[in-house]
Amino acid sequence: MARQSSSAGRRSSVPALVLVGLGAFLITIALALVFFVVPAQKKTPLDINSTTVTEVAPGAVLVGRALAGNAPTELNADRPECRPEDGAEAAAGDEGEGDAPEGEAVETQDGAEADDSEVQFPVSCFIDSDIPLYSQRRVMAVEPSDADVITLQAAQSLLREDIAGGDEVESLINATVDRITLDRVTAQPVDEATSTLQVVAGGADDTAPTGFVREGLQYKFPFDTEQRAYDYFDASTFTTNPIEFVGETSVGGIEAYEFTQDLGPIDMWSSIRDHFASISDGYDPAVESVLASYRREGMTAGQWGLEGDPDRPVDMRRFYTNTRTVYVNPATGQIINGKEDIFQFFAEDQAEADAFFSDKARLEEEKAEPTRTAVRFQSGWNDETQESTLAAAQDSADTLNTFGRIVPAVLGILGLLSLIGGIVLGLRGSRGGTGGRTTRNRA
Repeated sequence: MARQSSSAGRRSSVPALVLVGLGAFLITIALALVFFVVPAQKKTPLDINSTTVTEVAPGAVLVGRALAGNAPTELNADRPECRPEDGAEAAAGDEGEGDAPEGEAVETQDGAEADDSEVQFPVSCFIDSDIPLYSQRRVMAVEPSDADVITLQAAQSLLREDIAGGDEVESLINATVDRITLDRVTAQPVDEATSTLQVVAGGADDTAPTGFVREGLQYKFPFDTEQRAYDYFDASTFTTNPIEFVGETSVGGIEAYEFTQDLGPIDMWSSIRDHFASISDGYDPAVESVLASYRREGMTAGQWGLEGDPDRPVDMRRFYTNTRTVYVNPATGQIINGKEDIFQFFAEDQAEADAFFSDKARLEEEKAEPTRTAVRFQSGWNDETQESTLAAAQDSADTLNTFGRIVPAVLGILGLLSLIGGIVLGLRGSRGGTGGRTTRNRA
């Protein structure tokens, strides 16, 4: 009897040890997933290749080629102040003594009654308003990319849909080709002069010097995004400004944080000039070509619809404003929806730009009858873009949730049950073995 009881105890201890070992193993795997494996996988994937397209929305644009050629656009050609013969009459003073009315064509600076090319048309003759506009951007991973960093190339353009079926150059309003190397975890640019940004304005093949250190997020937020402000880079002005956390929401059923950034008015000519001056020495014709579209000289106040003497020469610079809103999935840092309200206009200086932009009545007048608008575009991602982005974000979130929460929880519970079962079985076997030895001693 004594040997049987002792043997039974030893037999029960074997499965007990197996259960304890299995429980410890499962708990170890669960902890490893939570604290090592999943965090190591929280990196921007190296196979990024996405396209975002906005809804087509009515906007306005100053047609630079028309302005440079002093030829009113087709949409404005029938307006009285935009017809060469009417402009010539105004330049000759047929309106009566004194200056031409504001907003009408005014006399050329040399006073000639000459041909149509010498007629100074108002700027409104070169602004196409209420035209269908849309923006598109393609972001893809390129070299160099490795376990720690990823280089993204983003080609973004603003186009006119009304002529998109023809010459693509004619439909192009502006474009950028951006390259940036990011830390795959933080989504912050590396602290090296590897960022490049090529600018194409108004369909011209203009590029600018590149290679600079960039600050701020742009195409992605970090994993486990926090509810706070982040620095955000604006490619239109080469400036970095805070983007503020607004609140929690959901997009298509996916958890999202809303961030908003209000910019401007920012003097584009000055900000872009200062940027390139900080990264290159000496004169560069490519830079000057890009900057030319952000500054207009040799025109009169009357042409711009400004108050005061219409013959007064003015130096106008382009100013940029934008209300940018992005929706970020906090788990992955992916931007799953976005919209922008862009308004670029010309003003004499910063003070005049600030006063104009803060006057809501004047802004409404400018929207109805533009006289100084460079670009006005307000839109958000279209349905197709949202659907594809949400699907990708859901897959990423599901993967992180599965291996960061569900699998560890299941393994932890099973491991704990196995561990408890092994301990209980071991204690029972121990009590049985002790009873056997006691009986033998009494015998």
